[in-house]
Amino acid sequence: GLFPSNLPLFLSFATEKHSCVSGRGTDYRGSHHQTASGVTCLRWDSHILAKKVYNAFHPDAHHLGLSSHNYCRNPDNDTRPWCHTFKDGVTKWEYCDVPACSTCGLRKHKVAEIQIKGGVYSYIESHPWQAGIFVKSRGAEGYLCGGILINSCWILSAAHCFTERIDPGRLKVVLGRTFRVISSDTEQVFQVERYIVHEKFKPQTFDHDIALLKLKLFSENCATETDSVRPVCLPEAGLQLSDWTECEVSGYGKHEASSPFFSERLKEGHVRLYPDSQCTPARLANRTVTKNMLCAGDTRELDDACKGDSGGPLVCLNDGRMKLIGIISWGVGCGKKNTPGVYTRVVHYLDWIQEKMRT
Repeated sequence: GLFPSNLPLFLSFATEKHSCVSGRGTDYRGSHHQTASGVTCLRWDSHILAKKVYNAFHPDAHHLGLSSHNYCRNPDNDTRPWCHTFKDGVTKWEYCDVPACSTCGLRKHKVAEIQIKGGVYSYIESHPWQAGIFVKSRGAEGYLCGGILINSCWILSAAHCFTERIDPGRLKVVLGRTFRVISSDTEQVFQVERYIVHEKFKPQTFDHDIALLKLKLFSENCATETDSVRPVCLPEAGLQLSDWTECEVSGYGKHEASSPFFSERLKEGHVRLYPDSQCTPARLANRTVTKNMLCAGDTRELDDACKGDSGGPLVCLNDGRMKLIGIISWGVGCGKKNTPGVYTRVVHYLDWIQEKMRT
């Protein structure tokens, strides 16, 4: 009964130490025992290493993770884990290729500011996966939709944002920006190489409302990870969260359904996941609801994501990380009590996302 709520977080990070490297990997305690060139590591307690500085006989060996095994370690704060090798009568050392731990879905949460209808003003550091998609038409540049960073070069968004068959050359994606149209030193701006709208998207019902945008390469990768730019985690296959789980939406959307102007600053709203039994046409002005949609809304008439946030994220905390559960798709009105917003059910599209990113 002592602090049960802290347990899952502790456990999830404990397992990470054993399978992947965070930072330089000084706290890596996994069992990877091969060097980058494929040579098997020498045991740290081997008598061949008796004269080396780092071995299982080091006074601090236990603290450094060195004992009677041959696993890669980083006892000297090198750039990454390494080990000693013994080949053809020669003792050497070599780096190991232990995979890096994913930092998806982690963030520095800054306390949001002023309450407004439809949420609170927020900072990009709290939603570092939030993207803004802009489109150039006749020389001017307009805000099109929100998007979600899922890895360095790929953005998820809503299919209905791209029904006009916009030329990818006219699109621009902005990451790391708190104010929609004001540049900042934390932002990263990209051209779009191509985009893929779901083949079965139906404009009449918004079924399969999902699209992927591939960013143009910028040196060897696209987006660089910072506190303001970081991918969200995709959910595991089959992930089901309980009804009324509190989740959050973010975007640069309008405050009111009737407002002609988009919000100039990122905002966030807190919404709860509706049970499927309450995500019905009767609740949503008799519009079609399919199994690829989920509902979330605020039960207090405050924080629903309002129009203009299309393509943005609905994220929920799960195992210590923010996971992408929905893509903002459509709604009836804005922030009305007992009228939920409708989201694309991301867990149904994991295979589609992987397949499109491979091709």
